[in-house]
Amino acid sequence: MSISFEEAMERTSASLDRQIEEAISHDELLLADKGATEDEIAAHVAIRREEAIKWKAEVIAEIGRGLMDWDAPTGKLQ
Repeated sequence: MSISFEEAMERTSASLDRQIEEAISHDELLLADKGATEDEIAAHVAIRREEAIKWKAEVIAEIGRGLMDWDAPTGKLQ
């Protein structure tokens, strides 16, 4: 079974979204266990979501570049 480039990227994006949400959920639980207030947790989650958007865009771009050009030099894919 082969999938198109677009489908591969969609699946990768969805996987990253799940991983990001899981990481943020773990952060919320850890902060709650350490006694953080709801406001502190919400502020932390907002920062993590903002960071995640940037990180995901960089990762998706790098993966796409790697899939489109197998000979592309990159330290990020190693």
